[in-house]
Amino acid sequence: MTLGPALRHLLSAAPEPLSAGDDPSGWYRSFCDQALPVWEGRAGGGPGSGGRAHFGRGLLGGFVADRPSWAMVAGHQGAVRRLAWECGGLHLMPKGGIVAFCASEEGGAHPRAVQSSLVATAEGDFRLNGQKRWATLAPSATALLVIASVGHDGGRNRLRALCVPSDRPGIGISAMDLGKRVTAHPEVRHAVIELKEVPVAQAELLGGDGYADAIKPFRTIEDLYIGAAMTAYNLALARRSGWPAEAVEDLLLLLAAAEALAFGPLDEPAAHLGVAALGRATARVRDAHAGYWDLVDGEAAAAWRRATAGGGVAARAKELRRQAAWRRLSA
Repeated sequence: MTLGPALRHLLSAAPEPLSAGDDPSGWYRSFCDQALPVWEGRAGGGPGSGGRAHFGRGLLGGFVADRPSWAMVAGHQGAVRRLAWECGGLHLMPKGGIVAFCASEEGGAHPRAVQSSLVATAEGDFRLNGQKRWATLAPSATALLVIASVGHDGGRNRLRALCVPSDRPGIGISAMDLGKRVTAHPEVRHAVIELKEVPVAQAELLGGDGYADAIKPFRTIEDLYIGAAMTAYNLALARRSGWPAEAVEDLLLLLAAAEALAFGPLDEPAAHLGVAALGRATARVRDAHAGYWDLVDGEAAAAWRRATAGGGVAARAKELRRQAAWRRLSA
């Protein structure tokens, strides 16, 4: 097995950051307009439109990011597009525009908690109503990938995924007030989204079940893609700051493992266990590299420590997925 074009690029290209302001949408558009074409030219047109492309672009975004928050954005957007590709909705993703994944509501993202409704009209289209919360990057988004209920089948809430422009009539987006809470990525804002009689066309629906094929796999895809983009950012900083070659090789090994997982089916128990193991390996490498951050600019080192501190609710969710994977294998 050979390294993919993105990994080769991370080892050979000049590790120069892309500085494009403090707004996520502006940085992501500059990344798509300036950095992506250069890489795709070197890669012979890029690796195509499948899952490999979205992972590679997430890595490149992390590599050229000038702060951890933009690495997170690049990985997140790679994950959203991987999910859209899996569900046959890649054509709905705006080129150069951020897409917010909008699943959570007041009671979370479990199927029972999703109250937003998608109701068919006599004309053959749909109307979307409800409220979403904790919609990551929604204040900066060009489009929204929304999960909504299309009705109940017995006791089961049937969900569908859809993607609409964020400026569609009936959509209201307001940034969430987090008070004095310190976030890992301060530039990345979350939102409350009000949906009132939003028109949705049949062609804007993604395929599959909104829970089994969207909400459930997205968390694993997101963990993997964002983690890899953050490691790519770490690798670029390491190369710029004169870390030992062995440290860069450690980071390369993490990325090679992430690449192997990303190009396979992510709904298998083995994939969940692999992602969990990669997370532990990443933590060990970061601990081993702690002393090298003295070689890094103080502001950049402080931003990295903030971005990688703790796990909170996300860590608990990852552990539950790991335990569920072992139960599936035992069954």
